[in-house]
Amino acid sequence: MEEMNGELYGDGLVSLGDEGSLESNDNGKHEQDCKICDNKLCSPRVLSCLHVFCEACIDKLMVNEAGDSLKFDLAVECPICKQETKMLGGGAASLPSDYVLTNILDVSTMDQSVVCTCCKSKEPAVARCTDCSHFLCSNCNSAHEFMRCFENHRVVPFDALRSSKEKTAVHKPIFCTRHAGESLKFYCCECEVGACTECLTVDHKVGEHRCERIVDAEQNIRAELRNFIVEANTRAATAGSASAKLDDALGDLQRQRDDAESVINEAFRAYQTALERRRDKALEELERLHKERELKVMDLFDRVDKTVQRIDCACKFTARLLHCGDGTEIVMLKKTVTSQFARLLEGAPEFDVNYSVEFISKMDSFDANVNDTFGTFRTEATIAEERKRASESSAIASIPSNSHSPAVSVTNAPVFDDFPPIGVRRVTGVSGVGSMVGVPGVGVGGMGVGPVPGVGVTNTSVIPGGVNLNNVAGVGGVPPLTSMVEYNLQQLASIAEKDVPPPQHTSPAPSFTLAELLAGDLNSSQAYNNLQALAKLGLNTEVNGFGGVGGVGGVGGMGGVGPRGVSPGRPLLTPAEEAALVAPPAPLVRATKATPMHIRFKFGQLGGGKGQFNSPHGFCLGNDEDIIVADTNNHRITVFDKSGTHKFNFGNAGKEEGQLWYPRKVAVVRATGKFVVCDRGNERSRMQIFTKNGHFLKKIAVRFIDIVAGLAVTAEGLIVAVDSVTPTVFILSEEGELMSWFDCSECMREPSDIAISGKEFYVCDFKGHCVVVFDEDGRFLRRIGCENVTNFPNGIDVSDAGDVLIGDSHGNKFHVAVFSRVGVLVTEFECPYVKVSRCCGLKITSEGYIVTLAKNNHHVLVLNTLYIV
Repeated sequence: MEEMNGELYGDGLVSLGDEGSLESNDNGKHEQDCKICDNKLCSPRVLSCLHVFCEACIDKLMVNEAGDSLKFDLAVECPICKQETKMLGGGAASLPSDYVLTNILDVSTMDQSVVCTCCKSKEPAVARCTDCSHFLCSNCNSAHEFMRCFENHRVVPFDALRSSKEKTAVHKPIFCTRHAGESLKFYCCECEVGACTECLTVDHKVGEHRCERIVDAEQNIRAELRNFIVEANTRAATAGSASAKLDDALGDLQRQRDDAESVINEAFRAYQTALERRRDKALEELERLHKERELKVMDLFDRVDKTVQRIDCACKFTARLLHCGDGTEIVMLKKTVTSQFARLLEGAPEFDVNYSVEFISKMDSFDANVNDTFGTFRTEATIAEERKRASESSAIASIPSNSHSPAVSVTNAPVFDDFPPIGVRRVTGVSGVGSMVGVPGVGVGGMGVGPVPGVGVTNTSVIPGGVNLNNVAGVGGVPPLTSMVEYNLQQLASIAEKDVPPPQHTSPAPSFTLAELLAGDLNSSQAYNNLQALAKLGLNTEVNGFGGVGGVGGVGGMGGVGPRGVSPGRPLLTPAEEAALVAPPAPLVRATKATPMHIRFKFGQLGGGKGQFNSPHGFCLGNDEDIIVADTNNHRITVFDKSGTHKFNFGNAGKEEGQLWYPRKVAVVRATGKFVVCDRGNERSRMQIFTKNGHFLKKIAVRFIDIVAGLAVTAEGLIVAVDSVTPTVFILSEEGELMSWFDCSECMREPSDIAISGKEFYVCDFKGHCVVVFDEDGRFLRRIGCENVTNFPNGIDVSDAGDVLIGDSHGNKFHVAVFSRVGVLVTEFECPYVKVSRCCGLKITSEGYIVTLAKNNHHVLVLNTLYIV
């Protein structure tokens, strides 16, 4: 590199050799293009950040929002690095010109048809003058050779310029901006600018300014600039290592944050357990104290009762003796009566009850103890303070520190003696246990969840009255209907509502088939019976003990999201909905030829190294529009920036938690940047959550999914996965709870991808050659596309404007069909420049580029459609 730089800049010349020429390598050609207009530079001007753009393009950057004036005397922001450049009153023309690049561009035009610029003959040029910078025809070349006014001019023929032996390219003379016609030959060391002869007598006077000839000052200036390059490269290397450390620090900080959160939650659970244990002991003690005092009170109560009975008996006996007895009888019984009274009066119990059971809660002390003992945070500031105190007191102590990033941990010492203290712990992953509210089974009476072949009814195409057309399985075996047949049935149902007599509820409706319904005579009783049976499908009647037919989920269909899995029937359609469904489908109007898409970036190849793939099956776009690829056979997730530069990998081969085993799909939670990855693991399917730096968080058990064909995350952070084996859409929370699901097997054959726009779910039907749209409750809304337009769709995305882009690679060419939200074909694109085999996925960037993954070609394509979303 230094040798090439020496050829390019070391001698002030531009190399034209095969290896050193800027024109002979792609990087040089790339440098000759303006990054604003993507065309070859014209009048290149240098910003203060040293980025070069066309003069006209810089002027356009300074156009104000109204577009009617230029913001001269202000600053212009570089579109690449965002550094500002102060502008003078002359606009972009006041900026320095890139003289070297201008000469390179001039030399590069030799391969084109160049005419003479020295005369008006417009003859082809054969040479270039190094002094007057003109292209010369043969006549002007002879004039330069023989005329005295051109005596010292050096003329270089085109053949010599093209020759690898000729290492110099002509350079235009640079004239003074203040003195026309005067070339710059001197350099003012104080002002650090070039000067002409006239400038030495006016602005840079001898004695006041130190001026040298440019040829004499050149070597010192070159050495100074080389020193800048060396120093800057050293600084860049230092910054690069610091950037790597900062990246590690971010990862460590995220991990420490997750660890601290885990410790805090565990400390809370431990305190909660200790409090519950302390509560139980307090209740046991309360029960013991209560029993003791209760027994004493009851014993005293018994003694008091017996004493009262004895006193009452003695009083009654004595009163009878006094009332009925004579003196002799009284004298004979006095001693006995006196002894009893003496016994009763002397042994009478104390009636003063002074028992108390009260619990004193020390909430103030408890709060203080909790604040002191629950745990504290240790950061880099507290660690430094601890070290300072330790050094001041000369105490022998070891304070842990993290070499990569500030430590964030939680220490914890619970209050209760019967509870073991919790220290700082590192938790690499928490296994989340999802709350499974249902598994595929039989839903009875609208309760529960479960697709049942031959019984389940999912709302796909509804005619007035809430009649399900496409999925009346088990009621005559109606196969999936075409849009025209659906339209005919809708018209028949309308006739039934007007002309058919009221249904007789005393007898069940006769069975019928689709062929019988369509072939029947409307004037016959059989046709009326069939129409009555058709109308009855929307009356929420129970069939074979199951729930209503007309609702979402219906008979053994989606159990729904209601309390305890109750699936209510779908309400009757509004008149607007009925009109939309009765209307016949709009025909697809195709363009004569698909618009070609140009390849903006293509990266990746077969292998296991950095930036290589082995049969990748899925990808998504990150928050910064990073391209995240599920590198299936390499058992990892690879992250690139949007231009294809490799950033990092994570994951290693294995079936344990935190490892990856043939990952197929990946998605990003927008709010947190976390990765959701679906792979095989030890089960049919496994879902794992990783941090934005690739650290494992938790596993979500999805054993009810065979193969995840599509994965997406809603704006609310819910994870949506579609199973391709038994076409079903599952909606889960990030904690692993199955929120809801719906069976779409009656509407499609093989799902291959899914996209979410607002409350609508767009599912690609690979073998059905279309996209099926559902609402968030699983109700069928419409189909988009058809065979020969969306053949074997395997990727879908919805733009911010609501356009639906469907991608397929049928015929080894990546093809994109663009539809409106209601299914009207807008345009088509195709990439004819590269043959692809089985593309997976389609995403739209904010710039309007289309990204897809060529699985069997092992690379990623970023295509420019010139289509503004």
